[in-house]
Amino acid sequence: MPLTVAVISEKLGTYASRDTTKIADEALVRGHTVHEIYPADMSQVEGRLIAKARLYTGGDAADRQEHIRVDLEDMDVIHFRPNPPVDMSYLTTLYLLDRIKDKVLVINDPESIIRFPEKIFPLEFPEFTPPTLISRDVDEIRDFTDRHQDVVIKPLYEYGGRGIARMTSAAFDEELVRARLAEGRPPLVSQAFLPRITAGDKRIFFIGGDVAGAFVRIPKHGSYIANIAQGGSIHRTTITPREEELARLLGPKLVERGIYICGIDVIDDHVTEINITSSVGFSQIEELYGEKPQIALWNLIEKTA
Repeated sequence: MPLTVAVISEKLGTYASRDTTKIADEALVRGHTVHEIYPADMSQVEGRLIAKARLYTGGDAADRQEHIRVDLEDMDVIHFRPNPPVDMSYLTTLYLLDRIKDKVLVINDPESIIRFPEKIFPLEFPEFTPPTLISRDVDEIRDFTDRHQDVVIKPLYEYGGRGIARMTSAAFDEELVRARLAEGRPPLVSQAFLPRITAGDKRIFFIGGDVAGAFVRIPKHGSYIANIAQGGSIHRTTITPREEELARLLGPKLVERGIYICGIDVIDDHVTEINITSSVGFSQIEELYGEKPQIALWNLIEKTA
């Protein structure tokens, strides 16, 4: 049965939304109606969640469509896929979507996105994480750095490798740390540096609690940041027995929490992030293996919605 779908994201058809565009395009292939919505175009109007939307028919066709006013409770499925940072605007949209999730299938579950930030979620699996500190206390950050000698510091709610810095106990940059914490900014994440980052940062991609594929991002020469947005390159990979063990533990939690799409980042068998916001993997897996995780996603949605 055709579904009415809303996709809340950056503009479809652009690089920033290329994975989300694959989700939308697969919906069109199946005969579903897709509405493209920007987060800023949503309003809570006298108890109803209303949005300005354009019909998406592929490519840049939405640009030639007039805005229409839609009630999001009239949708069958809502894909929430804006890129972080997770700031108050981002959270407010999730709070509003959470109010209608009993009437509409929202992917991923808004409450889960709120409760399980990507750099905090891994703490549920301490045996798989590197030594980690989350703190605004400069003394704690310095002590952690002294204990582990070589650490990576990153913003708690950024993405794509933004704001990552490496420092050692011998060259602790207090000025940098204080600048990153200025003006009430969120805590910083500090993690023991994993030297095997040179062998890559592996993304293991899940659809509906099952592993749908994996690829590894290799930092450019001389860098320790493997994110594609920071110049990393993608390559085929395999999953280790330890990673399979983690996947068996994580999969049921994803299903239980309404998390349809998830990407975990693993360096040397240590999980550093569990991404459930606008997790990428669709484009890379199709590019490297010719497989389309969006097919499995829509198969699952059509059984559920």
